[in-house]
Amino acid sequence: MALKEQLLNSLKKAMQGEMDSVTLYQNAANHANDTEVKEFFLSRREEERLHYNYLLQYYQEISNDLQPSDLSEAIGLDWNKHPMISDSFLKRIGEDQVLFSAISTALLLEKDAIEHYRTCLNETENLTLKSFYELMIRWESKHYDDLLAVQKDAEQYYWQKNQFEPF
Repeated sequence: MALKEQLLNSLKKAMQGEMDSVTLYQNAANHANDTEVKEFFLSRREEERLHYNYLLQYYQEISNDLQPSDLSEAIGLDWNKHPMISDSFLKRIGEDQVLFSAISTALLLEKDAIEHYRTCLNETENLTLKSFYELMIRWESKHYDDLLAVQKDAEQYYWQKNQFEPF
């Protein structure tokens, strides 16, 4: 397979993963009755949509034999914990099977994205794309860590709601 075709296929796979995340977060937001929970999922949806758009831009540039743009300045990372992650937020996630499952599924999607971006990083020679993939690995790792903390902290409410022992 030609290098360009391999790169385009990698970008398409990444775009599919990001769109899966957009859909998951939108569905969770649609299910949520609570404003804070809905806003959390909608903010995650928008971040994943941004990822998709960056990938789409690279896909279009590479398809047209253009040098990939340096998006490092356009991509801003917020390393702070999401402000809506409070005890009451965690309780609402833990007590709702659909929302708790959305967090679990999102963790799998984030893990898959991290692995895919690592593969892409190792396969490309283009320095701009290497920098982009490194940034995406950090971004998706931050998402993963945040979601893992939500899952871990909401788990006690999940077990209590479902009357599992020893809680």
